[in-house]
Amino acid sequence: MDAKSNIVKAVKTYIETPDTKYAIMIDGDWGCGKTFLWKNILLPEVGESEAIYVSMFGLKDINDIENEIFKSLSMMGADDDGVLKGLLNSNPNMAEDIRFGGLGFAVQFGLKKWKETRIKKSKRLFICFDDLERWAGDIEICLSYINKLAEHNGAKCLVIGNAKDIEKKNKNKFQDTKEKTIGFKYKLAYSPETVLKAAISLVNFPSPECQIYIENILTKNSSRIFDLLTSANCSNIRTVSTAIHYLTIIYSNNKEKFAPSPASAISYFISLLSTLILVEHHKNSNEDRKKILDPSVNNSYQLTEKLGIKRHEDNGQLKKLTDEDRIIKHLINTAFYQTNEIKLQGKFSIINYGFYRAEDFEDEFTEWKETEDYEYYMDTFKFWYLDDEESNRIFSNTCSAMFEKKNITHPSILLLLTNRLINDIKRGVVDLDFEKTKSDIRQLFEELYEQKRMEPLRSIDLRGGTRRFEYCEEIYTYVVEKNKEYYESSEKIDLSKFWVKLKENPDSLNELMDKYKSFEIFALYDTPEEIAEVIESLRNDQLFKLTRWMGSRINEEQSCLEAVDKEHDRAQAIAEILEKKYNNQYGVKAGHIKQIARVIRNKRTDYDPEYIDKNKKT
Repeated sequence: MDAKSNIVKAVKTYIETPDTKYAIMIDGDWGCGKTFLWKNILLPEVGESEAIYVSMFGLKDINDIENEIFKSLSMMGADDDGVLKGLLNSNPNMAEDIRFGGLGFAVQFGLKKWKETRIKKSKRLFICFDDLERWAGDIEICLSYINKLAEHNGAKCLVIGNAKDIEKKNKNKFQDTKEKTIGFKYKLAYSPETVLKAAISLVNFPSPECQIYIENILTKNSSRIFDLLTSANCSNIRTVSTAIHYLTIIYSNNKEKFAPSPASAISYFISLLSTLILVEHHKNSNEDRKKILDPSVNNSYQLTEKLGIKRHEDNGQLKKLTDEDRIIKHLINTAFYQTNEIKLQGKFSIINYGFYRAEDFEDEFTEWKETEDYEYYMDTFKFWYLDDEESNRIFSNTCSAMFEKKNITHPSILLLLTNRLINDIKRGVVDLDFEKTKSDIRQLFEELYEQKRMEPLRSIDLRGGTRRFEYCEEIYTYVVEKNKEYYESSEKIDLSKFWVKLKENPDSLNELMDKYKSFEIFALYDTPEEIAEVIESLRNDQLFKLTRWMGSRINEEQSCLEAVDKEHDRAQAIAEILEKKYNNQYGVKAGHIKQIARVIRNKRTDYDPEYIDKNKKT
């Protein structure tokens, strides 16, 4: 039984129990579906004509609450004549009494009359107080008033809110007062299945065609969505619904791209949803949001560094990542998807602006292709739903692509296929020798790396807190380590072209500096004269940018300073050439070049010519 079923049962019991002198509470994170549960499931159980709904958003005192209750009471009652409305019409003098007694008197009088007219039907007035975390006044006064309604007026009171946010604002006040007012608190956390179903129901699809396509790819690939929601510890219906809404907008403007590529479409949605979860629930400050949705950030490693998600030192000991950091790292890896197939600009644009900007989607789907059989095979549920003839065909084509054609060269995809294949052997889906298959897969990876056909990735992190790869742990460990070595080797080959690229196109300086900030570029050369010539060829404005960039490498991120330390000894040859040529020259250009040499020598940005090693104690 899930949390929703338990809560429905608890509310029914609360309604049916006589003489309850306490309120009950539904607690849950923002967007997890608390209000949805009230309006669509609990309200029909209570009875629409028997319930008052009060949103606490923006209310700050008892008068505000009573005003909301009075509005509802005045329209309630039998014979289409509200309790207070009927009484006031039939008793003109009572209006004057209420005017002198105040709104509180009217509310108390209305509750009393409601009680009298309903007691014969064994009904009780039910009041739902929603959005308690948005109450703007004293929480103690608010809960005390709710307690009075429950204890003295016999009202059934349901409080809905996010206890975590309430406690942040009110510290110990909420805990102390809650004990006197709230008899039971129930935590709402929907299962991933329920979240997806509810999220889809909230989307207004622009056309039946769009609805059929979107619902089809979401339901057929639901296992991937459930896996993401579980690993991200997310049960937020609003966030998932927003992601689906954005997908419908993107689909409606790019139908011809989506139609033949359902596998690319679901990967795109997973990436989009991961980004939304990241910016709405884990890194939602304006500063972090800008870093995440920055179109110049083009890989997960770069973003992880910018957000400071790394192991930290405590008294000289390296500590592991926190659970929160692990979730964020997994979301970043999933959001960037680690392939050229999923672009970032359009996805970031629609999250940033909330609407579709065609210019940001021009190159979004250029890498999309027709779905391959191995992509169908990776979807566990979709594959297991097939009949034997079709599943055998897909499995055969997948094995051919892996072991015969060897045209799957993305390490993450190969690892996921490995996990599927090994698990299917264990399950009895395919008749293959377990140990021999693992040996063949290991050999396949070794061959692709040896032939330099494998795509290099900055990092691989595919577990996401799951038991994935439990039957092929040794293969996963090997590929993670081999990929790191392979990537570093590939990166050095690419890095060696830094100065060549700059010489060919000096206007690419900004792009190159951003990309290679954390690498020892001043140590990469055949002869130091080559680098000196490239530096001399730059314009004054470019030289000024270069000097500022070199200073930022020393004064900002630890990873940049590490690169400066590593390149220092080899970079001295460049500094010597520049000093020899420009020490007795003057002018803006000479000043920039002297500063470049000075920073290389000293690992500092001041004008003191004496080098001091920062790593040594003075």
